Amino acid sequence: MKFQQALSILMALSTINAAPLAHQHHMHKREADVVTLTEIHTVIVDASNPTGVVADEVSVVETSTSSSTTSTPTTTADATTETTAAAATTTAVADKAAAVENSSSGSSSSSSFEDGTIPCSEFPSVAGIVSVDWIGLGGWASVMALDGSTSESCTDGFYCSYACEAGMSKTQWPSNQPSDGRSVGGLYCDNGYLYKSNSNYDDLCVSDESTGYVVSELSDTVALCRTDYPGSENMVVPTELKGGETQPLSVVDEDTYFTWEGKKTSAQYYVNNAGVSVEDGCIWGTSAAEVGNYAPIVIGAGSTGGLTYLSLIPNPNNGNGANYNIKIVATEGSTINGDCYYENGSFSSSDGCTVTVTSGSANIVFY
Repeated sequence: MKFQQALSILMALSTINAAPLAHQHHMHKREADVVTLTEIHTVIVDASNPTGVVADEVSVVETSTSSSTTSTPTTTADATTETTAAAATTTAVADKAAAVENSSSGSSSSSSFEDGTIPCSEFPSVAGIVSVDWIGLGGWASVMALDGSTSESCTDGFYCSYACEAGMSKTQWPSNQPSDGRSVGGLYCDNGYLYKSNSNYDDLCVSDESTGYVVSELSDTVALCRTDYPGSENMVVPTELKGGETQPLSVVDEDTYFTWEGKKTSAQYYVNNAGVSVEDGCIWGTSAAEVGNYAPIVIGAGSTGGLTYLSLIPNPNNGNGANYNIKIVATEGSTINGDCYYENGSFSSSDGCTVTVTSGSANIVFY
């Protein structure tokens, strides 16, 4: 659990957890004002025992919303990185917009969902949804019931959770959530057919805030694995970042997205070493393989009150670190507060770091 408490006028609260079940997830409470000193408190549980804590670390970040300036970490990376990354981000945004437009202009069978028309035995083929076949659940990210039971197939009485494309979040979860801290999300299976569990959204996936991106200057692919939340919280929702590519990060609008007991939600990614595929990395892993819940880096992303918060956090379940460097930089014309990077096996702060995007957007650059 990661708490952010600000001195003076602003108070910030954000949680990032590694437990797959029965815990509060990514809670934020921020009221932006002038200058803040933010305490980040991170608790990550034992990867082999969801009830055992293996880390409880604290770091402090200073943020000024009244006099934000473009901030770039001091690293040995080439000085032209920011300009290159900004150009890549612009291209990625244009490509994504074109993709969304094309999908919206397609047939109704592929761009919309209608209750009671798709069998539970069939994974939906609608805009934004991504099948995660390697999990072994017929493409679903998880299949859970309110009583905590699970199933290996989408069947009556269960909520069938799904992954969305990079930069998008699912919209389906029941308003009635378990009282023990677990969460449930997805489409509901009833009498053999799929139904929405949340009628407030027309689409099954919605675009997140366009304020955070991942950029690769590597030659190998990096698998970023978002947790299935609300749902199992297993890190199975993939973003495949190929060498030289830019992909949108899911910067969740915490002010409008899923809340649990009044607590807000952000996105959490487990980031594997370069060279690990999404099929091999976006799973509940093992210490020997150092993938999934044992991946070396955790990225947090969320937006509230007009400010975006991006974090890099070490995963104490992994003792060897990542085989790449990372830095968070402002895109051209944007402003961020804070220095945040991971270079040569060390973070800019021992327990991780956070930046605030006060204007525009930021890139998380792998190099």
